[in-house]
Amino acid sequence: MSKTEPMVMLIDDSQVDLFLNKKFLNISNISDNVFSFLSARNALQYIEDNIQEPENLPNLILLDIKMPDINGFQFLEHFKKLQPRLKKDIKIVMLSSSIDPKDLSRAKSSEHVFDILKKPLNPNELKALLKDKNVKWVA
Repeated sequence: MSKTEPMVMLIDDSQVDLFLNKKFLNISNISDNVFSFLSARNALQYIEDNIQEPENLPNLILLDIKMPDINGFQFLEHFKKLQPRLKKDIKIVMLSSSIDPKDLSRAKSSEHVFDILKKPLNPNELKALLKDKNVKWVA
């Protein structure tokens, strides 16, 4: 793994989706530096705990919308409070199994959401999105 390889955080309440998305990211050469959380609450705690250590924070978060406890939109509300203290630009792509027009609109209106993609994750779509938006660490 090179030092320039992006760190990717997966947040999804489905163990199967986490496993598959990690494999997709590895196989498509987006990143081998992937870690995951079954709970948005735990992911937020990780970010909070590492806020002064940007090298431990992800470059990209793939965030499921529909989750128990804290859903994707609630995660964004908490993230918004942490964001001013972050010393790293973190891109957030929301994932949804059914892209409800209301969810799509709500996600696109958030300043913290880079974009929204349909589940299951298509690594080629993600790669194209990142290239289109000129994300510098995408090959």
